[in-house]
Amino acid sequence: MSSEIKIKPLITIEDQDLGRAVFDHTWAKDAGTEITPNLLQAMVHSGAYLSGAFIGSDCVGAAFAFPATTGGLHLHSHMTAVMKNHRDKGIGYLLKIDQWHWAKKNNYKEITWTFDPLVKRNAKLNLLKLGADVSAYFPNFYGDMPDALNAGDESDRLLASWKVQGDAPMSRQEIISAESRDILIEIPEDIVAIRESDLAENLRWRHKVREQFTEALDKGGRVIGFSANSEYVVRI
Repeated sequence: MSSEIKIKPLITIEDQDLGRAVFDHTWAKDAGTEITPNLLQAMVHSGAYLSGAFIGSDCVGAAFAFPATTGGLHLHSHMTAVMKNHRDKGIGYLLKIDQWHWAKKNNYKEITWTFDPLVKRNAKLNLLKLGADVSAYFPNFYGDMPDALNAGDESDRLLASWKVQGDAPMSRQEIISAESRDILIEIPEDIVAIRESDLAENLRWRHKVREQFTEALDKGGRVIGFSANSEYVVRI
């Protein structure tokens, strides 16, 4: 499958619209769009990263990142999305790898992004396949989000930090056996399905994981990986 997928920059307004369509499909709203055409054009023109994943002429994924200065100059990856019918095929991974090499070419030393700590697919991609670190936990980071994917939930996010060094990023293996001093923070198998069927259960998971992460990080804990039992492994 990966040989069929081509990653290319979305420079023209027409190409940018293809990326915007992926974002709007992923974070669907009753009205409006996830990012306006004029803002996207201004940011791409000013040096932001925007690439699309193509199968033939169809844009099936997109990633958007911009320069950031909090904590020193780095690249902040705001959105990476894949069309629903093409998920779990490695497309998100290919977009992130392309972004890493773009960052290296443009002399960035780090890429950051936020992700929902309850989404197992994202945790495994970020911590294992990409080898990113977790540098912070932010409760309800974006406030209320009106899109169909997040409506009714609280937007807690982990901050990922991905070093741009060496010739390529280094993946991690799943942790099979944690040490006795490690804190294990379990997440559900599919929080999106839970959110769609039982919002109260979704929020129970949200608050439980928030409390565990906040306590572990306050003790100086460091996320060292993800376990075979759907757990973040935090080492004190």
